[in-house]
Amino acid sequence: MGKHTARLKVNKSFWREFLSYAIVIFLAALISILFRVFFFEPFIVPTPSMETTLMVRDKVIVDKISYKFKGIERGDIIVFHSPVTEGKDLVKRAIAFEGETIVLGKDGIVYVNGKPIEKDYYLGNTPPKYSGQTYKIGKNEIFVMGDNRDNSYDSRYFGAIQKTDVFGKVLMIYWPPNRIKFVK
Repeated sequence: MGKHTARLKVNKSFWREFLSYAIVIFLAALISILFRVFFFEPFIVPTPSMETTLMVRDKVIVDKISYKFKGIERGDIIVFHSPVTEGKDLVKRAIAFEGETIVLGKDGIVYVNGKPIEKDYYLGNTPPKYSGQTYKIGKNEIFVMGDNRDNSYDSRYFGAIQKTDVFGKVLMIYWPPNRIKFVK
């Protein structure tokens, strides 16, 4: 009888400990999934359209919550669902918003409502080649452009994007290690 009681106590304590570990692992996984779905998500930069700010294959953290409270501001680097290719996400810079008029001047300057944008982020050696195109941004739309203007498939080609397609803004580069930094 003594051996049987000891074996039952060992089995009960083993299963209690196993259950406590299983609960901790389950809760950790649940918190991790919820955190990724609602707050922050890793993203790999797919194209050279944002060079030199973001390089192809840079791994970034996308902040999915703050823009819902603060809104998207001119110059923010945002991540959104492609208006052209279903299932593909793109990263570009927010340039103009609902009700604004944007002109891509022949002088290579971007004008919003007749004024040059304060910070252009374009880092090329020669001004980008624009032909004076004018765009009127519609309700709940955002005009986006890549920093690498000569190699960016952006609103100049597919039009302004819907605000509802934006799911976050780039917060920081976390890989490769020599490029770790917060992004502006």
